[in-house]
Amino acid sequence: MNLYSLLNKKFTCQFCGKQHFIPTKDILSKKGAILSLPKFLSNLVKGRKILILADDITYEAAGKRCAEILSGEYEVSSLTLSPKGSKRVYAEEKYLPEIFEQLQGKSALLTVGTGSITDMGKYVADELSIPVVAFPTAPSMNAYTSGVSALLLKGIKQTLPVRPAIGVLTDLDLVSQAPLDLIKAGFADSLAKSFANADWKICSLLTGEDFCPLPLKITTQAENKYIDRGDELLQRKEEVISYLMDGLNAGGFSMVIAGKTSPASGGEHLISHFLDMVAHQQGRESFSWHGLQVGIGIMISACIYKRLKDFSPEQVEKRLSRRHIDYEEESKDVFFNEQAFSEKIPILRNLPQNLPPLWEEIKEQAFSLVYSLKQIREYLGKAECPLCFEEIGVNRELARRVVINSRYIRGRLTVLDIAAELGILEEVAEDFLG
Repeated sequence: MNLYSLLNKKFTCQFCGKQHFIPTKDILSKKGAILSLPKFLSNLVKGRKILILADDITYEAAGKRCAEILSGEYEVSSLTLSPKGSKRVYAEEKYLPEIFEQLQGKSALLTVGTGSITDMGKYVADELSIPVVAFPTAPSMNAYTSGVSALLLKGIKQTLPVRPAIGVLTDLDLVSQAPLDLIKAGFADSLAKSFANADWKICSLLTGEDFCPLPLKITTQAENKYIDRGDELLQRKEEVISYLMDGLNAGGFSMVIAGKTSPASGGEHLISHFLDMVAHQQGRESFSWHGLQVGIGIMISACIYKRLKDFSPEQVEKRLSRRHIDYEEESKDVFFNEQAFSEKIPILRNLPQNLPPLWEEIKEQAFSLVYSLKQIREYLGKAECPLCFEEIGVNRELARRVVINSRYIRGRLTVLDIAAELGILEEVAEDFLG
């Protein structure tokens, strides 16, 4: 399937029968693509007033050059965000007022950066009904094509629906020279898809929520071209980095197709979000890049799926019958999102009746989607991604808290919930931490 042939088109899905629509109009990835920026914009944007949004680092890396290239044909202004109380710019509400002010009356927003710049830009532009074109400076995550923005609002990491970028222009010369940790972060983030879709399938079987196989099919198709070539990413091989960008673009589109984050974000992402919230609360820098934290979350999910696959329906029934959880008591954590978590409490309370009879079907249809723990360790290890909390400076006490309590920050059901309800989440945490 040629994913890019579906851009800006409505189509009937051969798998779920529903109509999908990807509003992004154009994707271009090539060497020297920055020189194509004026023509790329002219095909997408009406009007000549362009705001370039960047931070101190990405402005020097590409924003300044973008402004120079566009200045002959467009009325260009630039907003370069500087860190406030931290060493780098994060996607937080304190930066939003300045973006709102500068974007008023503009024809389009050009985001030049990675996750934080892209997410904040998409959010503000959506509020103002102004189109966004993304110019990535690293293959670090899938925000460039997604229909959501992840922002830290009032100390809680929230994922908000927004209109996707209308175009993404990637200069392979530029992204191939991005910091290696950002390239590794994009690689690790992209490997979450199989686990996120398995979590989504479990939820679908237990609740009747819609599930579509297409999102995983398009990400797997792209992923197969680079998943076992992590060592070549470390060598900055442009072909492999180009494939990784395709995989990240597919990850963003998978969420657009589904109309939710489920195909790209499951329990493994909650681990990363929780770590970001801890860092914010402690007034410190993030422990690591989002994708690298997700990679550790993937390791946790892989451990859980490995443990669960040997359970029989009878064991599931027995464990649920003796498990009585006081959610208010167990979730006494500063990050407990009561409103969000309350959405899945009825699902959790019905697990003793619903989970045992569906267990074999869940194993067959959901567990079969994920990579094994051995595979994940090999893929991440080949790309030299962190495999444990210690590698990113998270101590044992905090790591245990993260594994056990991350499930309380979102309302969607994930394998973290299944593990907790079956009484093995703490065991997994202890085994993983050694």
